[in-house]
Amino acid sequence: MLIGQYFQEKILSSVKCTDKGSAYAKFEWLFGKGLVTSNGQLWKDDRKLLGPSFKLQKLTGFLPYFNKHSKTLVEILTKFQHQATNVYPQLVRATMDFISESAFVQDSTYQINDEDNFLAATHMALTSFRLRLAKPWLAITPKIWDLFGLGKQDKICSQFVNQAMSEAIEKRKIALAQEQKSSSETGENHANQKAFIDVLLDSKSEKEIIGHIMTIFGAAFETTASAMNYTLFLLALNPSAQEKVHFELDSIFGGDKNRDVTLNDLSGMKYLEMCIKEALRVCPPVPVMVRKAQEDIPLDNGQIVPKGCRVVILIREILRDQEHYPDPEVFNPDRFLPDECAARHPFAYIPFAAGQRNCLGMKYALMQMKTCLAHILRRFHVSTSQKRDDISLINGMVMEPKPKLEIVLTPK
Repeated sequence: MLIGQYFQEKILSSVKCTDKGSAYAKFEWLFGKGLVTSNGQLWKDDRKLLGPSFKLQKLTGFLPYFNKHSKTLVEILTKFQHQATNVYPQLVRATMDFISESAFVQDSTYQINDEDNFLAATHMALTSFRLRLAKPWLAITPKIWDLFGLGKQDKICSQFVNQAMSEAIEKRKIALAQEQKSSSETGENHANQKAFIDVLLDSKSEKEIIGHIMTIFGAAFETTASAMNYTLFLLALNPSAQEKVHFELDSIFGGDKNRDVTLNDLSGMKYLEMCIKEALRVCPPVPVMVRKAQEDIPLDNGQIVPKGCRVVILIREILRDQEHYPDPEVFNPDRFLPDECAARHPFAYIPFAAGQRNCLGMKYALMQMKTCLAHILRRFHVSTSQKRDDISLINGMVMEPKPKLEIVLTPK
């Protein structure tokens, strides 16, 4: 069953429609039973366990990591200035650093280390996921998958991931024991800076922890990098909006291009946030999601979504509904002025999903993107010779532009 704006609130808010459906089972070989793939009571218990990790007071402890790796990214981007460049690969590596260090509280060097096995395994996993979606007949049975050598590749990928994650978990256990000893001696309390992995250590097996960490990577690093990539591209196409962003950042930082971003700075980046939200509307990284009804769900128009029905929610189409977004193809950040948002139905804007299974990492992602883009846009103007009509958006695990987006970075 395909649904649009009229039913999404009913479906997404229903406790009878929280299961993800069989399509997500394709990811279990790497993600295990993490929040993206799990259903039923397991999902409810894990959601309750992990939800507090994404509260704002916990997220503020991640700002030093976001600043650190954003600065590394900016220095790398200076090598590409004055030339048309696809910055997406650099954004992906940066988001991997953000997530890895904020999840494990350990040094992360994906932006500068090309020889990392986990990085190689990540690329292998993405290739596998995209192939399963593009050619589902290959994954009908393990025998067919193995016949083409893909099962062997998945096994190698899993081995790399498990080894890297096991080492990270062991390091974190040692570091946490040392921190707890220090805290007991000094009386200090570091609860607000508690890392995502720490929440899992006392209640989950190593296998379960690896599944949850890989879920965070899989759900966050490509989607966040994609959102930033689209934001930079759309700002490059809309100089007046970009000028407003530069003015806002200059008013906050006083022309200082290197100072760390603070929580107060982030609260002042209202127009930059509006631009990010509009970019997510125009080019949502995840264009489709699926839910499965556990019971019959009556709708207001008298129809019934029957038990076992798969409901496909077309996020991209919902975000182009002219009732809520006149001239939907136009990039207009003013759609997210406070009065505009208040007048719009909350379920008309769902790039992070909504309702029972909304994205736990929404605030984390926005904080990360605002911090990173503030560092980039304090240093560079962005422009492009490409046009919106030049670009096709291809649905997949993450919506991909074809051809790749290219921007020119010009030092301010």
